[in-house]
Amino acid sequence: MHFNAIVVETDINEYTANVFFADPETNPDEPSVLMFSLPIDFEGGNYYFEINDQSQGTYGNLEAVNLTRNSIAIRLSDEAVAEFGNEDLREVQVAFEIDDALYQSVLETMKRIFDGFGVLKVS
Repeated sequence: MHFNAIVVETDINEYTANVFFADPETNPDEPSVLMFSLPIDFEGGNYYFEINDQSQGTYGNLEAVNLTRNSIAIRLSDEAVAEFGNEDLREVQVAFEIDDALYQSVLETMKRIFDGFGVLKVS
């Protein structure tokens, strides 16, 4: 799955850290979405990710998350692919164009979400 994110948002509050990539314009009825979250108030909690909607969301189960200045690519585990029942979701790539301040926020939030899980690579 590949898409260009028109919307990129980050949010860190007392309960969660979240990063959201979406394209609500290409197909408004079924927008492309990639979202990551980590519960901050739950020590030892696992990260959550979602592709398009909650039916394709799970805790953990990512083999790799590669973040660059203009894109993010993830590779799902065999377990996640089987759970979602869609081999096309094994690898998800999202391109985006954002300013430096928002990229810094994405970078810091992604580091917080994936700290200690060994899947995030930044290049």
